[in-house]
Amino acid sequence: MERLELNGTRISPGVGVGSVFVALTHTKRRIPMRRIDAHDAEPSWKILTDARHAALKKLEGIQAATAKELGLQEAAIYGAQAAVLLDPEAAKDLRRWVMDELMAPESAIQALLDKFGKLFDSLEGGDMKSWAADLRDPWNSVLEELSEGDVEAARSGGPGSLVLVAEELTPTLVVSYPREKIAAIICSRGGRFSHGAVIARSYGIPTVTGLDAVDERARSGQACVVHGDSGVVVLNATAEEQESALTLSAERAHVRGVLASAAKEAGHTSDGTEVKIQVNIESPRDLDLFDPEIVNGVGLFRTEFAYMERPSFPSVDEQKEIYGAVLDRFPGKPVTFRTLDIGGDKSLRYFSTPEEANPALGWRGLRLSLKWQDLFLMQIQALRDCRAHGGVHIMLPMVTTVEEIRQAKDLLLTISGTEDLGVRFGVMIEVPAAAMALPDIVKEVDFVSVGTNDFTQYLFAVDRDNPWVADLYQPYHPANLRVLRYIARVCQKAGVPATVCGEMAGQRKGAFFLAGVGFQGLSMSPLFVPEIKALLRQVDIESLRETARQAARASTVKDALSILELSTAQAWQKVVESVGSHKT
Repeated sequence: MERLELNGTRISPGVGVGSVFVALTHTKRRIPMRRIDAHDAEPSWKILTDARHAALKKLEGIQAATAKELGLQEAAIYGAQAAVLLDPEAAKDLRRWVMDELMAPESAIQALLDKFGKLFDSLEGGDMKSWAADLRDPWNSVLEELSEGDVEAARSGGPGSLVLVAEELTPTLVVSYPREKIAAIICSRGGRFSHGAVIARSYGIPTVTGLDAVDERARSGQACVVHGDSGVVVLNATAEEQESALTLSAERAHVRGVLASAAKEAGHTSDGTEVKIQVNIESPRDLDLFDPEIVNGVGLFRTEFAYMERPSFPSVDEQKEIYGAVLDRFPGKPVTFRTLDIGGDKSLRYFSTPEEANPALGWRGLRLSLKWQDLFLMQIQALRDCRAHGGVHIMLPMVTTVEEIRQAKDLLLTISGTEDLGVRFGVMIEVPAAAMALPDIVKEVDFVSVGTNDFTQYLFAVDRDNPWVADLYQPYHPANLRVLRYIARVCQKAGVPATVCGEMAGQRKGAFFLAGVGFQGLSMSPLFVPEIKALLRQVDIESLRETARQAARASTVKDALSILELSTAQAWQKVVESVGSHKT
């Protein structure tokens, strides 16, 4: 195939070089048509056949277990579903679509589902429509098997060898594949401030979206170069382009290496004012990617990813094992566990939530936990049982009112059986109403952390996944900066520690502003810790305070950014000069 250069939306900076791996992301949306090369037809047919057999085996196991527990009559439905997968006409269609029309396995199944739709959806009567659903469901199981096989295939590649290609940038996509294998990610869709984008940046994965139908145009195995800074992606890149990109990547790695060598020094400004630097992590596996000695603890452990990686809800003992492993790596330091935060684009495949017109404003975070209290009680029981390991901090997400905090606190009291909770108890401020109620909230908690990603979204009434209004998502607009300054002041007055665990904390201009208005700690991806520490060492606290004052007093986002970027550019130049003296 010919070299193809594409221009997309910059999501995460950096340079990635690797082989294309088209990821099957099974969602409720239609699977796009993807073609395969003729020499891949036979292997693709085998992949589909193996997935069908795996789905059949699972159905047979479910049928046997159901028959034992409920009887043969109740189990008969699973026998009928198995018969659907054994239908010779369906197998004939699938083979023709893969072998003759060169459809990818998942696209062939979508074609089969479309065929069922045309056959039954026009028929009247609820029974006929239910029959159509019964025909589709077993094939959805095959799609799930294909997805699992997709992940296993990715594990066979070498470190940094894959450029993941998908229809949409989602959190599940980013965390489903071995991180050390991923050189870059490119997608057709995905906003710069979506959850998937935030995680990609946190992991330091060069990422570009807005590449029209790239999941259909790309072919697994193609050489690919991704320039996350400019949004340029080259498919079928030449050897010279790959070599040049690898050289640029190595130069950046040298800068990171020099800064990392000084990262164990405590976070502080040039005049010695302490700024606690913590990390955001998703899994105990993250702990192998950095030295825990470089930070003051964990400002955000996203517990939902421990749930997302499992086939069912983890038990109390399984959760204790996960949480204890993290605590053991940070002896004498706080670890802040955010309770289960699913909803919106973060879902569990084994737990269905209601369809909502606007999930971002719906049933998620603490709202879900207070409704499904058994899940919440299991989690806080596991967390409290881990207190012997070290500094357990429990943090509630998506808090709206002080009444919710009291209700959650009462549930924790039922676990503790005493007024002594045995853990530090705090909240994330993500909802403007909670910011306005902060004088009351600080009386109920031990600490506060601001999730700037969602807070900005809700302050500006902007869905950050919606490209039509993405320009209004402005973390550095003076309106947002003023509210953040207010939050810091309320917490200072109450003597309640306040940190920021949102994306602004790991950005140069964000770290300068937040430290300047008085936040005591910044929690970020481990990737950004050395850079932020190096920058803070270049300025004194009074300079940061003055910069923050000017930015908050600006009238437009352009003016505020100009003030913050000038300050950080001057500090970064000093860092670069320092790094230059370490060249070998």
